[in-house]
Amino acid sequence: MNFIFSLLYAPFVFISLRYLDIQSVSLVIIFISLVWLIVLKNKKDFSILFPLFYIVFAAVAYFFGTFFVLKMMPFLISSLFSLFILLSYLQHKSLILYFAEKFSKHPIEEKEKEYIHRSTLFWFFVSLLNVFIHLSFLLDANLSFWLYYSSFGWYFLFILAGILQFIHRQYIFLKRKNG
Repeated sequence: MNFIFSLLYAPFVFISLRYLDIQSVSLVIIFISLVWLIVLKNKKDFSILFPLFYIVFAAVAYFFGTFFVLKMMPFLISSLFSLFILLSYLQHKSLILYFAEKFSKHPIEEKEKEYIHRSTLFWFFVSLLNVFIHLSFLLDANLSFWLYYSSFGWYFLFILAGILQFIHRQYIFLKRKNG
């Protein structure tokens, strides 16, 4: 659901503001986020924060009547994500390692855990680059750049980083580990 909402958020805001006022768009976002929150009510992870975040910012946009608040949502979510990655690295509780262990079919060796922890710093810098790109499009007057990057453009950045991480793991880390 997080993926779908993040993918559709910018086009929804962009298109709906052509036909509706900011208060109506904000109310629709609040309604959708409340439904999303109800769907996630039994989740035990941090995913429940996303609809709450959207509700708060849509409410602020509603009361202040400004599009800029809605436009800054992707930037703020990216910033929080970067902060979570950095904190997980600094606390030696890598977010990347958490997901690797969650989806791994076999136990992860200590050297692999160490590698994943170090690679968390790489992902922090990728995420930070994403924040700066979001910020530049947020401040740019051209809404098309914001629309495309906030909808799906940032996925390409993370896919490229994932490919680089895969190549590094395959051709450098595993060769050193086995060689």
